Amino acid sequence: MSVAEDHYEAFATAAEDPYLGALLGTIDEPGGTSTANRAGMLTLAWWDQHGNGPTCAELIEAVFEIDDWDAAIEDPGRTLIERHEQRDLLQRWLISYWTRLGTIAFVPGFDDIVRPGRVDVMAEANRTESE
Repeated sequence: MSVAEDHYEAFATAAEDPYLGALLGTIDEPGGTSTANRAGMLTLAWWDQHGNGPTCAELIEAVFEIDDWDAAIEDPGRTLIERHEQRDLLQRWLISYWTRLGTIAFVPGFDDIVRPGRVDVMAEANRTESE
């Protein structure tokens, strides 16, 4: 039996996993901070527009604009139910990561909505100018 490895600067994983790869690719720096800032800015905009925060699912949808996660992350080795469980786990990890960075505020089991955190408005402005 052979073992495939995903390589990242800080470490190597023992097995290749499409969802772990997507998570690591999303939080890998410097893009991880930029994605987290985007989540924070979208949360602020959501509050301004709706007077309330987005749900986690709404925030994930706004950040990534992916209609079909099954097509975005190919994983033919798992059943549809297993892929949906992995997608949900990936999304919960992202919400947790953004919360730890402080760009959003969300307490699992307590909050139903995402609240704004601290975002680097200048970094976000510079990012959008460079695009």
